[in-house]
Amino acid sequence: MTDERLEDHMQRFEQPDGYCFHCGQPANQHHPVGPITITISDPNCDDRTHEFCEWRCFARWAAAEAGGNFVVGRN
Repeated sequence: MTDERLEDHMQRFEQPDGYCFHCGQPANQHHPVGPITITISDPNCDDRTHEFCEWRCFARWAAAEAGGNFVVGRN
């Protein structure tokens, strides 16, 4: 990740900017499904809000935050 892209990504911690927090594409690219907006509340820190373009991006991010990998099961 380039320094400029890393800086843009880190600014998303402060406030959503209309782009997916995981993939960086427009958060509304799958309208009316997205954007998916989540807020993380932490009593020790300020609340953080992130936007995701679809559930798969949110799932990949959530899995990575939990120390795992998102795998789509084939039924």
